[in-house]
Amino acid sequence: MPEGILYGVGVGPGDPELLTLKAVNVLKTAEVLCIPQSHRHKESTAYAIAREHLPQDCALLTLFFPMTREQETLKKSWEQSCSQVREQLDQGRRVVFLTIGDPMLYSTYIYISRQLKQEGYKAEVVPGIPSFCAAAGAAGFPLGEGEGKIAIIPWGPGTNTLPQELQQFDSLVLMKVAPYLETIRDVLTESGFLKDSVLVDKCGYEDEEIRDFSLPLQDHNGGTAREVSYFSLILARKERL
Repeated sequence: MPEGILYGVGVGPGDPELLTLKAVNVLKTAEVLCIPQSHRHKESTAYAIAREHLPQDCALLTLFFPMTREQETLKKSWEQSCSQVREQLDQGRRVVFLTIGDPMLYSTYIYISRQLKQEGYKAEVVPGIPSFCAAAGAAGFPLGEGEGKIAIIPWGPGTNTLPQELQQFDSLVLMKVAPYLETIRDVLTESGFLKDSVLVDKCGYEDEEIRDFSLPLQDHNGGTAREVSYFSLILARKERL
């Protein structure tokens, strides 16, 4: 029986036109498509992007990864997903695991591929366009110039980034920011990054929104702005003296 292979395919931030040619070519030969989901009854964004490029006989395999920081729950979901993927690889199939953005950047694919590669299975990565690169392009916001240093920080309840620690960087990418906007605003104000900052929400989607983060979060009519989604991030540059 042919040896199975696992592909981690990045589908980009949300715009189907940002799929790479290599991603499309791999999708066209997929025998099994792994669709990671955090909600059991919600359609996968990654699948919606990739769907038109898949063979008609491609089997779909939904993998459930709950949105939690509880390590035992996460470990159990990773082990269960590994078992499901392993079963397909043992049958010699070409298995594609979809990820939003890039498979090597805060992706559940990392945990699955690491375990399976340790067991001797073949795994390859097809890079995707990261959300912050697409967001920088959409906002016309240069992230790196000359020898400028960039920090990529996933925000969370345990984040303890002090304003003075940010001074060694010239640009910031803050991810997973939705629940912490006011705290982030205070940190950026104190560290000198707020004046030149943007909030990009749902980059690449039809309802994409780009806001000047230094201003109060209001809509275009001065009312309360819509609630920021999970697919949001902040780009910021240090004020030039």
